[in-house]
Amino acid sequence: MIEKPTEPFEWSPAGVGEYYVAGLTGYTGLDYHSVAQLSKRPAVRSQMGGRGLYKASMAILPNGDIIASPVDMLHPSMASPYPTGTPNEFFGEEPQLRNWPVRLHISRDNGASWEPMEHTPLLGKENSLTCLDDGSLLFTGESVDAVCRSEDGGHTWNMTPMETPRESYQSVSIVRGPIFQSDGTISIMRCVGTHEGWSKTDAPANCRAWLRHSSDCGRSWSELEPVEVWDDSFAMFVESDFLSLPDGRLLATSRFEYDHPIEGTSPPHPPGSVPNDHAAGHIVLMESADGGRTWTEPRDFLNYSEVHAHLALLSDGRILCTHLNYHLPFGTGAVVSNDMGKTWDFDHPIQLSISNGPSNGWPTTRQLADGTLLTIYALSPYYQEPEESGRSVVHTVRWELP
Repeated sequence: MIEKPTEPFEWSPAGVGEYYVAGLTGYTGLDYHSVAQLSKRPAVRSQMGGRGLYKASMAILPNGDIIASPVDMLHPSMASPYPTGTPNEFFGEEPQLRNWPVRLHISRDNGASWEPMEHTPLLGKENSLTCLDDGSLLFTGESVDAVCRSEDGGHTWNMTPMETPRESYQSVSIVRGPIFQSDGTISIMRCVGTHEGWSKTDAPANCRAWLRHSSDCGRSWSELEPVEVWDDSFAMFVESDFLSLPDGRLLATSRFEYDHPIEGTSPPHPPGSVPNDHAAGHIVLMESADGGRTWTEPRDFLNYSEVHAHLALLSDGRILCTHLNYHLPFGTGAVVSNDMGKTWDFDHPIQLSISNGPSNGWPTTRQLADGTLLTIYALSPYYQEPEESGRSVVHTVRWELP
C-alpha cells in the first residue's frame, strides 16, 4: 500500500524553469503525488467557423436551436460604449475600455454543425449568453457595463447600461450570467474592486457589490441594491457564476489569485513577480440563503491554474463544474458534485478538450433535451502561429456523463 505524502511535490533545485508571460509553467496546480487511469467515452466534436474566434458562451432557444457567442480576435478591438473601468498599470486600455466584436453562430442539429448569423453589434469576450423563460436572450460581455437583450433569437439587441458606481482605480468585474431568484425575478451582480497587487494605500476603498433586479425578463431593471462584501479592496465576485439550488440557496464561484492563496499554501511564485499572473488563479465557492444579499465566507474549491468555472445543475440532481486548465493538459476540465456542491469528486476529473497551449478556455456546458451535454470552449490549434492568422479556434463537444 502506497501512502500519499502529506507535503506537496517540490521541483528541484528551485523551480520548473522559464515562465510564460502570465506565470504559467504547465505544472502549477497539478498533484504530482498521483497517477491517473484514462477512460475514453464517445463524443461528437465540431468546430465553429474559422481561425481567430475565441471565448464564447452558449444558450439553448425554446425550439432547440443553440446560439453561441465567440469573439473575433482577428478584428481590431473596439471602444466599449459603457467601459467597466479606466486605464491602469496592469492592462493599459485592455480590457477596461476596449474589446472585440461578437460573431454569433447558430446550430440546428445539437451542435453537430454551426453557421454564422446576422445580428446587430455585440461586444466583449468572456461573455455570458442566457435564454430566459419567455424565450428572450440576455448577453453580458467583458469591458461593457451593460446588459443586452434580444427578443428575436439574437438577431437584434437592445442595450441597458448598468451605471455601476466605482472609484477611478476600480473596475466592474465580469459575471457569467444572471441569478435566477425563487420568486421568478432575475438579478445581475455588479461588483467593483481592484486587481491583485493593489495595496490598501494605493486603493483605500473597499470593494463594493450590488444587485439589480428584473421582474420582466430583462426589459427593465431596479435600482442598485447593496450586497454585503468582505473587507478587502479586491473584488469579492470575479468571473463569477451563480447557480440556483432546489432548496432556494445560491451557489457562486469566484476567481482569486496570489494575494488570496489557497489555505495552507503559498502562491506558485512571489506575489507581483509576474505580470497578469494566471498561475496563481484559483476558484472559490460561496453560498447565499437570501437571494445573493449576504454570502458565506469563500471556501477553497479548484486548484491553482484552474479557473473560468461554470456551474450546471443536471436533470439527475448532480452539479457539473466545467473549468479551464492553465496546466497540462491545457484545455477544458470538469468535476462533479453529488451533494449540491458540498463535496466534489476530484478523484475522477474529466478532460473534455486538450489545447496546444494555454490560450484556451471560458467553457460553458448546457444540458440538451435528450440529457446529453454540450460544452463550448476555445483552444490553441497549433503551438506557435502568427497572430494575424488566428491563434485560437472555438469548438463544441457533445458528450454524456456516466
